[in-house]
Amino acid sequence: MNTVAAIHDLSCYAKSSLTVVIPTLSMMGIEVAPLPTALLSTQTDGFSGYYYRDLTHDLYAVLDHWKTLGLSFDAVYSGFLGSSGAIELVTEVIEWQKKHSPLIVIDPVMGDNGEFYGPMSSSMVDGMRSLIQNSDVITPNLTEASILLDQSYREDLSREMAVEWAKELSRMGAKRVVITSVIQGDDTYVVSYDASSGNEQIYGQDQLPVTYPGCGDLFASILTGKLLMGCDFFTAVPQSAQLVKRAIEVSHERQVPVSHGISVERIARDLLSPA
Repeated sequence: MNTVAAIHDLSCYAKSSLTVVIPTLSMMGIEVAPLPTALLSTQTDGFSGYYYRDLTHDLYAVLDHWKTLGLSFDAVYSGFLGSSGAIELVTEVIEWQKKHSPLIVIDPVMGDNGEFYGPMSSSMVDGMRSLIQNSDVITPNLTEASILLDQSYREDLSREMAVEWAKELSRMGAKRVVITSVIQGDDTYVVSYDASSGNEQIYGQDQLPVTYPGCGDLFASILTGKLLMGCDFFTAVPQSAQLVKRAIEVSHERQVPVSHGISVERIARDLLSPA
């Protein structure tokens, strides 16, 4: 069984980060070893007054114990990192696991719709730029891509310019880049680029009338799982996007409140299907 060290925050209520990552990868037959970077009372989209606690200090103690056990992982996969200490922790995990040549997936979760999330700030950006230098795959949304590249956020960014952004991100060190949430007209696109082959892909779907927190986590988790299962990168990307769209459709049909986050369990059968 493939194993993933998943370094994300943990919300005690509603779907986001680890409450999306763990069930998604588990249903794909992959064992998850979670390293929760922060503890939140709820996911942050749609809730006010939520409790937030940085757990970075505790994670160093967890990591020290893991090292005594000689653990190895097939992938290191990080998401929301609410402090510079958490970024340093991911770097240490990658360095520790380097001899095992794991798949390194960095979802540089920093913001959406042109704005930073909660505790994120511009001071964190340099650390994230440093972190993606060690990555095999990064999965920023359009906002995060603009932040990493120090470009102005544009809702109407063309697909062709998104490809150029993906290439620029690869020159920062990422071997494969996927930029999500590129919207043109009534369609939404996922733009991907593989630096090793120089190939690019633009995959589009009809834009849905609703979206849910945790969709980015779901996409990156499915993509991680499919790559571990041996799926080709340019096959895994559209398959992952299709499954996220299906999860949104089913969640909306079942009238799941947006604040509850994406309902992963409702696509369990699809996740259980082979790549």
